[in-house]
Amino acid sequence: MIPRLREEFNRKFSLAKYSQVRELIEQECGCAVDFRLAESPIFLPAEYAARAGRLAEEILLYATSDELQSNASHAIPPEFIVANETAHPNFAAVDFAITGTPGSPDLHLIELQGFPSLFYFQALYGQVVRDLYEMPGHLTGMLYETSNYEEYFDRLAQIILAGEHPENVVLLELDPLQQKTAVDFHLTKKHLGLHICNVRDLIEQDERLYYIKEGQRIQIKRIYNRAIYDELKAKNISLPVDLTKPLDVSWAGHPNWYYRISKALLPALSKKFEAVPNGYLLNELPFDPADVDLETYVLKPLYSFAGSGVVVGPSAQDVKNVPQDQHDKWMLQERVTYAEAFTTPQGHGVKAELRVLMLWPDGEARPSAAHTLVRLTRGKMVGVDFNKGLDWVGSSCALVG
Repeated sequence: MIPRLREEFNRKFSLAKYSQVRELIEQECGCAVDFRLAESPIFLPAEYAARAGRLAEEILLYATSDELQSNASHAIPPEFIVANETAHPNFAAVDFAITGTPGSPDLHLIELQGFPSLFYFQALYGQVVRDLYEMPGHLTGMLYETSNYEEYFDRLAQIILAGEHPENVVLLELDPLQQKTAVDFHLTKKHLGLHICNVRDLIEQDERLYYIKEGQRIQIKRIYNRAIYDELKAKNISLPVDLTKPLDVSWAGHPNWYYRISKALLPALSKKFEAVPNGYLLNELPFDPADVDLETYVLKPLYSFAGSGVVVGPSAQDVKNVPQDQHDKWMLQERVTYAEAFTTPQGHGVKAELRVLMLWPDGEARPSAAHTLVRLTRGKMVGVDFNKGLDWVGSSCALVG
C-alpha cells in the first residue's frame, strides 16, 4: 500500500532471507515458531494506520458501554463467571479486513475479542523483517498512541505487572509450552521475568493461589490470563482450583471479557458504525435462510480461532444443521470483499487482515491502539484451512510509515 516500499521489498526478497527471518526470531525467542510466517510484511501509510487505530478505539469503547454490556453477562457460561472482574478489558484485538482499492483502501470490521494477543512477538517480528531487509529505520508496527518501543514495552509492563514483583505474576495458560503462541509466552517472560504457569499446576490455600518453583511455594498475586476456558471445557479438563470464587489475586486481562467482547456484539455495532457489516444471531434472524441468497453471507460461531467452524456462502441446510440450542452462539454476517493488498513477485494477489492490538490500563477512561498484527491470505478466507499449500500467506506484520 506504499508502492515504493513494496517495490523495494520485492526486489530484495529471497528465500534465503525468508528463512533467516524465522531463524533470527527463533534465536531471540529460544523456541521454534509453530505457525507459518508469511514471506512479506505489508506497508501501511501512517494516516491509514491511524484511522484504523481510532476506529478500533471507538468500536471498543462502544462495545464496553453500559448500553451493550447490560445483557452481556448472559454470554458467560455460569461455570466460567470468574470473580474479581475488572471494569473493562485490559487487552483487546480488533480485526479489520483491508478493503477498497490500492489507491483508496478502506476498513471493515471482521471481529473483536476482549483478550490478549501476540504483543511481544509482533514487536520482534516487525523489527527483524525491517532490519534484515534494510528497510527505512522509522518503520514500525506501532500505531499513533505509542511513539517508540521503549514506551510500548513500559506500558505493557505497567498493565501486566501492575507494580507486583515479577515472581508473583504468572502468565496463565493450558499446557502453555505446547501452544502455538508459546513464542509470545517466552518473549513475555524474557521481557518481564514473570512465571509461565500451567492451569493444571495451580494450588489454592486459604483463598490464595500458588505455584511451585524449585521446590518452593510462590504466591500468585496477579494473573496475566492467556487461557481460553472454552478449551478447558472442550478437552474436559477440571481445574485444580475454583476461580469462580473470590480469591486474593488480581487479573491482567480478566477472563470474563473474553465472553463479554465477542462477535455477539456485531449486530449492535453494525447499527452504529458503517465499517461493521450487517450480522444476525441465528436466534434473531429477520428472514428465513431458505428465502435468501446465502452466498453473500458467512456462517460463523461466536467463539473460535483461525476461522474454525466458519462456512463461507453457507446453504440453508448448513444453517439448519446448527443445533437449536446453539442458535444464540452462531451468526450470519454479510460477506466482506477483501482488496488485494499487494501482488507477489510471481503475480499472485494477496489479501490482508489487520488486527489492531489494544491496551487499556485499569483506571484509564479509554483504550488506546498500540500495535498491529497482520494475517495474509490467498484463499477465500484468512486461516490455515483456507490457505493449505500456498505461499505468501500466514502470519505477517505491518510496517507503518
